Amino acid sequence: MAMFQFMGGEIVLVTAGEAKRPMRNLPIAARYMYLLPISFYLVAILFVGLNINYLDPRLYHSHLPFFINSRLEGVQTAARSPFVIVIQNAGISTLPGFLNAAFIFSAVTAA
Repeated sequence: MAMFQFMGGEIVLVTAGEAKRPMRNLPIAARYMYLLPISFYLVAILFVGLNINYLDPRLYHSHLPFFINSRLEGVQTAARSPFVIVIQNAGISTLPGFLNAAFIFSAVTAA
């Protein structure tokens, strides 16, 4: 999914010189360039939303000042990401660390 964030509208124009039928293929490519990432994000949000409990104490609630008896009280880390919480609930032990590293790497390299 991350590669779609870095593709701008100019990628369609760059490929126009290489296309066999640009008048037919470029409008289709331009539509998919925006529809595909949006649909990936919506499907990912839907699946995560169906697999996480809203009252999970690990989940960050911005409207609450603090959680009582929470080990992450007042801390906003990548461990509070809904994606990481769902993977931890699924019992996959190494993937949350990989996701946290990917989140940090994308934040550091974003310009």
